[in-house]
Amino acid sequence: MRKKKLSNYSLLAVQFHLPAFLALTLITLVPLLYTFRLSFYDYKLSEKGSKDVFVGLQNYVTLFQDEQFLNSLFRTFVFMVCAVALEVIIGILLALALNAIPKVKRLFTSMILIPMMVAPLVIGLMFNFFINPQFGLYVWLVNTLHLPLPTVLTSDSLTAMTVVILMDVWEWAPYLGLVFLAGLQSISGEYYEAAMVDGASDRQIFRHITLPLMKPVLTVGILLRAMEAFKEFDKPYVLTGGGPGNATEVIDLYTYRQAFVSFKFSYAAAICVVLFLILICCGIIYQRVTMEKE
Repeated sequence: MRKKKLSNYSLLAVQFHLPAFLALTLITLVPLLYTFRLSFYDYKLSEKGSKDVFVGLQNYVTLFQDEQFLNSLFRTFVFMVCAVALEVIIGILLALALNAIPKVKRLFTSMILIPMMVAPLVIGLMFNFFINPQFGLYVWLVNTLHLPLPTVLTSDSLTAMTVVILMDVWEWAPYLGLVFLAGLQSISGEYYEAAMVDGASDRQIFRHITLPLMKPVLTVGILLRAMEAFKEFDKPYVLTGGGPGNATEVIDLYTYRQAFVSFKFSYAAAICVVLFLILICCGIIYQRVTMEKE
């Protein structure tokens, strides 16, 4: 009787999950398979009949011989490493600061959530207005305070990439701060009490107790942010458009231009497949880390 009841519950669970499973399959798996198939053809919107021209692995061979693709991939990794590193440092500092003020922790926690609530497109527009060389607040501050800083930040490759990185840090550092705060609060106070009894300084406590015990949380947070930063598109597209030149052209922006500016759909599909495989590798690493944590 009990087995029959469990069987009925299992059948009911399948019936409830089946519509969502079918919908997700249509939304994700079908486009993925179509993109994979398209990457073996030479479909260009500007050439009639090219959709049926099979070229095999030629798009992938061309891809890894394309200097613009390799450069955009390199810039994406530079953006990802710099942005995530700054977000981790600021996130740890935020977590330590919030943990030190328990009375007003809820208030400040709610306040630092504001950047995460803003759409990336809006953030790009905000920074665009902020650094605008004609009426931006940044230019007014530089001129008023006579600061030895450039007034046009998007005309130089280094400063343009720096602004793009800082935009991402402003948006996502609070997220890592909250993640690290949760990990910080999960550490038992007994470790700190024992260290204080032994005469350990604050720096020694942080180095030998806090950081080692937060290592799983730090690793998960870094991997999640690295995967998201690798897919960055909105903010560079709005702020710099990939310029000056191609200085801030990350890989998603390069893919967009190949598909919707040059109309090389098959070539863009090959790029998407390569990026998908890279993210799959990151996902496997993330899964192994979380399983080890458990």
